[in-house]
Amino acid sequence: MPYTKNTIPLGDWLAKTIKQTKVTVGTTATALPATSLTNRRYLLVENNSGATIYLGDSTVTPTNGVPLANGASLSINLDAVVVLYGIEAAGGRDIRVLEGA
Repeated sequence: MPYTKNTIPLGDWLAKTIKQTKVTVGTTATALPATSLTNRRYLLVENNSGATIYLGDSTVTPTNGVPLANGASLSINLDAVVVLYGIEAAGGRDIRVLEGA
């Protein structure tokens, strides 16, 4: 697309704010984070727990969830109305979340 004087660029950058949250994931599905950042466009989940956690929707279990190994992270473009959940087999695990709007 050729450049024109009044073109507004479109892309995947953040224009408003970021927010970091520490979440403790247990043996029941836990929202990551509990309350989404208004106008969120981006979500980063860092597994800081020492064990594998499992990601999915509100019905996630260690059997059906997507594994996120200790020390691994997942970044995804995710609207604020979409809730990502995590669970862990033993519970009480430290997960870090970074959101951007």
